[in-house]
Amino acid sequence: MAKFILLSLACLAISTSYCLDSCSETEESLRKNLKDLIEGKLIFSDDQISHYKGALSDITPENESEYDFIVIGAGSAGATIASRLSEVEKATVLLIEAGIEEYPIMDIPAMPIPLQFSDQINWQYETESSDRYCLGMTDHKCKWPRGKVMGGSSVLNFMTATRGNRKDYDRWANSTADQSWSYKEMLQYLKKLEHFDAEGAGIDESFHNRNGPLHISTSLYYSNLAEAFIDGHKELGIPLTDYNGREQVGVAYSQINLKNRERWSVNRGYLYPAKGRKNLFLTRNSHVSKILIDDDTKSAYGVQFTKNNKIVEVRSKKEVILSAGAIGSPQILMLSGIGPAKHLHDLDIHVIKDSPVGENLMDHIAYGGLVFKVNDSETYTRSDIFDSENPVIRDYLNERKGPLTLAPAEVLSYLSVDSESLLSDYPDIELIFGSSSGILDARFSKALGISDKYQSQFLAHEFNQSTYMMWPIILRPKSRGQLLLRSKNPNDKPKLYANYLDDPKDVRVLIKGIRAAIQISKTKAFQKYGSELFDIPLPCNDFDFDSDAYWECALRTYSITIYHYTGTCKMGKRNDPTAVVDSDLRVIGIKGLRVADGSIMPEIVSAHTHIPIVAIGEKISDQIKKDWNFSL
Repeated sequence: MAKFILLSLACLAISTSYCLDSCSETEESLRKNLKDLIEGKLIFSDDQISHYKGALSDITPENESEYDFIVIGAGSAGATIASRLSEVEKATVLLIEAGIEEYPIMDIPAMPIPLQFSDQINWQYETESSDRYCLGMTDHKCKWPRGKVMGGSSVLNFMTATRGNRKDYDRWANSTADQSWSYKEMLQYLKKLEHFDAEGAGIDESFHNRNGPLHISTSLYYSNLAEAFIDGHKELGIPLTDYNGREQVGVAYSQINLKNRERWSVNRGYLYPAKGRKNLFLTRNSHVSKILIDDDTKSAYGVQFTKNNKIVEVRSKKEVILSAGAIGSPQILMLSGIGPAKHLHDLDIHVIKDSPVGENLMDHIAYGGLVFKVNDSETYTRSDIFDSENPVIRDYLNERKGPLTLAPAEVLSYLSVDSESLLSDYPDIELIFGSSSGILDARFSKALGISDKYQSQFLAHEFNQSTYMMWPIILRPKSRGQLLLRSKNPNDKPKLYANYLDDPKDVRVLIKGIRAAIQISKTKAFQKYGSELFDIPLPCNDFDFDSDAYWECALRTYSITIYHYTGTCKMGKRNDPTAVVDSDLRVIGIKGLRVADGSIMPEIVSAHTHIPIVAIGEKISDQIKKDWNFSL
């Protein structure tokens, strides 16, 4: 029975979107793939994937073949740029992606955590060991998932679609002296990318577009406690809002990248519609080792990558656009000789341009230890939603409803914890609400890298009561990390120093965020469910409960990444010694090479970063067309 349900779930995921002519042709392979997915051993093969309608065909370019533009990375920015540049019929575009094609089962909304266990589609990065943060994780290392698949991290993320605050973009404009990065100018791209299907109180149509490539919707399923979260905010005078509209502060059901109750990645939104274009070429499973740069002219002229154990070099007639993300892009630049001169010399890498690549590393972090007990029997934990007897599976199979359609973040709120009323026009904390057991869930805690010591303590409680969790996230951290190469071998993962909580202000703001979350849990809306903070295992008994010292200890134990790594190829003025790229995203000191992804952010946005990164891709695509006199 279990195999039948899981198989049916897989086949349905395909049949509702881009199925084979007959689903039965894929039954045997899907049976094994879904079983492996649930057990954390996801395996896909190209002979299965190649049959799905919509996917771009995979080629292996001839050595030294030429293209006008070469785009590295098919993630949030790269897929956008490759699609938009291929709209110019006379321009040839090669898209290079290290991963495999997106597989339909990846698009079931409840799958983000199981997907993270796959070495095949997740780069499986982790931070270096620290004695100041991630102390509850194995070896004091935080896991940093990144998508290695068509669509990049838009296939692994929680689908949350947020733009950030208008002041974020105005800060970019001021730091670069380029007003094209201001909110007023960027709004056109934030609107251009979206196909807005979301409904709810306060939606302002003038801030949205219903014709773009990326579907943004709201779930049709919410737990009872999601409404309590919203009502609790109302009790405290915090309004309902469209946080992607005129004002960001307030509370709202999550807007997510969803269509027909399936994940809607940039692969599906931007690249599938481009399938018929004869000028767009894709090479998958292609690991870039370096960008080819003429040492005399300081000009990029191509890319070297490995595919099927063979080295291939391709040439660019116009530009190389590097969109490998805030970890991949700086790694590739340094392997190509662009980076901190001493560091490259130490690794015996020829220095072409001394540049602060890898500095300014930023990430949003949350405190993961706020789990609350309730007496509502209708809440659920993520560990049980794949049980063969659980009726939520049948709900999804028969009517595409229930928890399997739900993104992990049901409701979001944006608060200013430095304001007595929690209201201002530039919030500093986001609260994520989910009707799950958070890090008490075995699969979730394993994905986060929670140590066996703490996982065993969680299990020792034999915890079977209904729960919900709130994660307070700091939106504009002051702390900065660093990325360094481990070696000059492209297959070696870089060293990642997160430096979470280095700045005392980050600690102060997050502690206020914790207390704001607890305040909301004590509202009448939650107390009717008997809401009570669960005493999660912590090594903080030397401090008085609820003291600043206690919460700082807790923060350093369960420092939870929100997967928003940014800033490592910082955008700035050309004379800015901290900048890697200029405001047109050209690598300073190198011709024919741009970086376009989350790594260029000079300051992290007050938002989940996927939508802003797609907007970066939209903007720079227009800029490239303009620079090469292509009509917009």
